[in-house]
Amino acid sequence: MRLMPALALGFTVSLGSAAMLAAPATAAKKEAAAAAPQLKPSPAFAKVYAEADKAIKANDMAAAQAKIAEAEGVATTPDDKYLVGALKLNVGLATKDQKLQRAALEAMLASGKTAPADTGKFNFFVGQFALQNKEIDSAIKYLNDAVTAGYTDPGAQVYIAEAYFAKAYDNVAGNQLNPTGKQLANQGLGYLKQGIEKQAASGQPVDASWYSRGFRMSALASSPDAAYWSAQALKSDPNPENWRIALRTYQDGHKAMTRDENLDLLRLMAQTGALKDAYSYQEYADSTLKVGLFGEAKGIIDKGRAAGHLQPTQLADVYSIASNGIAADKASLSASEASAAKAPTGKIAASTASAYLGYGDYAKAATLYRLALQKGGVDANEINTRLGITLVKAGDMAGAKAAFATVTTPGSRKDIADFWSMWLAAKGA
Repeated sequence: MRLMPALALGFTVSLGSAAMLAAPATAAKKEAAAAAPQLKPSPAFAKVYAEADKAIKANDMAAAQAKIAEAEGVATTPDDKYLVGALKLNVGLATKDQKLQRAALEAMLASGKTAPADTGKFNFFVGQFALQNKEIDSAIKYLNDAVTAGYTDPGAQVYIAEAYFAKAYDNVAGNQLNPTGKQLANQGLGYLKQGIEKQAASGQPVDASWYSRGFRMSALASSPDAAYWSAQALKSDPNPENWRIALRTYQDGHKAMTRDENLDLLRLMAQTGALKDAYSYQEYADSTLKVGLFGEAKGIIDKGRAAGHLQPTQLADVYSIASNGIAADKASLSASEASAAKAPTGKIAASTASAYLGYGDYAKAATLYRLALQKGGVDANEINTRLGITLVKAGDMAGAKAAFATVTTPGSRKDIADFWSMWLAAKGA
């Protein structure tokens, strides 16, 4: 049913623009100025250290930096080198010099004198600085060292995930991740899931953007956990773009869907605001026209033009055929209703109900779909899906939920009903 993959429909890899999901590195920098461990500076160093510290307290940063340079020249022991780093950190914090802050933390870690309680924290901040500076491998090293040292902030895993996503962006072919890129993205997804689980376990709410980020990367990476990320993203952040990606990705993975199944998925795309381009509107209009739903075909083109996704001349042939067919089609509906009531099966009732659905007469559509179910001889899963869609449009959300819940046979039809149910749940929330 599908002619174009989701990744060619605007869901593209933005090279070198990884979204940072955790708090920015500057937000908690003062936390890095932890109390120094018990240290014994060498006598020569102690004098210069005291002078540098005095200049910092007097807010004379120029004098402080001159004294720090002098202190570096006489720093001979690990304790001395840790204290040089501490002086640099205080100046870096006071002047908001991130480069100096990073150098300070690296010096303190390299001295071997960092207190165990600070080791994870310092590695975390250095990892953030490295990631911001696009030093991806260094970022991964420091952030993993932070986790190994017992740093509990879920941001560590989230930043590791971002580092792997950044590496994945360097492995692109034809605007899609190549196999290496997908492998790296899946590694990142593992870390992101760990971060989410840690955040949830702490009793703190998980930022919806974490789920959206994981969802979009899982689609790019063809992740085996794509269903998990899709469900979480649509639950926590059911915006039109997330719906577009979810439904297009589902289409790409289920090319054997019937035309009727695909139409009900397109109806959900329209309901969620996920129709975002001319191709999508054409696909919807073609699908309805092929089954004789003239009112729905004309209506979706009108909506596409009103939204600016279709130019007035686009789909002119489809629009003309649909418009010209409406009068005769509407005139036949009363006779179709009468035939539906007399027919031994619900097939005529179902087709007539779909016509009324396309014309926006939801009361008659619902009545006829129920008649089709009563008479039988139809695909009950399909009719219940369409009854649910009709009730959504009629504003009967409880009735729609009940209708979708009756679609239980595994397969695309159940998946589509579940998507509609998911949208209802998010709307209710």
